[in-house]
Amino acid sequence: MASDTEKKLPLIQIVSETAALWKDAPRLMWGAAAVVWIFLETGFDLMGGWQNVWFLPWAAAFYIFWTVFLRFLFSRQPLFMGRRLPSTLIPATKIAVLAFILATVFVLIPYAPYIMDVPVRVKENYSYFQQRYMQDSEAFDLVLNLLLTLALPCMFIRPLMAWIGSVIGRSWSILSAWKRTRDNYFRFLFLALCADAVFWLLNIAYNRGLPLWGLFLLLAPLLIFAVSLLSRIYNYFFLDIDTPDTSSGTNQ
Repeated sequence: MASDTEKKLPLIQIVSETAALWKDAPRLMWGAAAVVWIFLETGFDLMGGWQNVWFLPWAAAFYIFWTVFLRFLFSRQPLFMGRRLPSTLIPATKIAVLAFILATVFVLIPYAPYIMDVPVRVKENYSYFQQRYMQDSEAFDLVLNLLLTLALPCMFIRPLMAWIGSVIGRSWSILSAWKRTRDNYFRFLFLALCADAVFWLLNIAYNRGLPLWGLFLLLAPLLIFAVSLLSRIYNYFFLDIDTPDTSSGTNQ
């Protein structure tokens, strides 16, 4: 078997395996997509998002759905983990915190000159530049989006392997996930860029009048495909291990 540093993600093979899931079990996959659409439509269109008092129970139910779906993809029984479910929140919380910190840093970078020891004249010129070229600027938003996309492979996609591991009863170590998927940055970046392109296309369609329920109708199968793709990536990098990695705990 190739060493960790020699394992290169075969993108065409992974996409083919994901497509095969839809070919082999189309009713199940489209049924899962229908469930996702119901969740999205209920949570964001009918309830109005996180400001609704029922959003937290909705989010918990949606989270449970994804854990059940992943366990189905890996043929894990029982599909619902019950009392072991909270353990999966450990890597999920770490990933959320990493993503939040990263996004916050990128958002605050343009305001750094205001807290730096620079002459007042420089701050005034920078303030004028910011108001004219950065605030409500599509170009600035595009640059910020690109920076976040460049960071996605290391700060989200690779750590997400640890969360998948926790769901199916294997290692939830983010360090282990980084180690076993290293030397694949540009392959993960390609996936991140594809996801970003889809995001922009959906955003354009929505801004041109696509109703929210229609947006979710397009988004739901894409989310199922994305999670299925991530499961195949995990399978490639991690399921050649005969026994679970207990270095950081497992959830079996």
